[in-house]
Amino acid sequence: MQHSAAAQHATAPGQLGVRPATLADSDYVASPYCERCGTDEFIFLETFVPATHRRDGSVSRLGEVTYFCSGCDDFSAHAVPASWVPPGWYFG
Repeated sequence: MQHSAAAQHATAPGQLGVRPATLADSDYVASPYCERCGTDEFIFLETFVPATHRRDGSVSRLGEVTYFCSGCDDFSAHAVPASWVPPGWYFG
């Protein structure tokens, strides 16, 4: 499946808006895990962007993560569940 550089979404009934595509637009949403090694033991997070929420508490955009597996030298990036944060992570 290919994703365009911009994704269309409804901004109001009958109107379409355009926003930049992000990792969170992907169909794959999961916690960081190396499928090749079968574990998250060797995962080193490169970047983490937390999910954003609307004023009513609903999710407006999923979080995003990029990471490296030192076990097999694989790199991955994808959306993460809205509730996922790296272990020990907090807003400072």
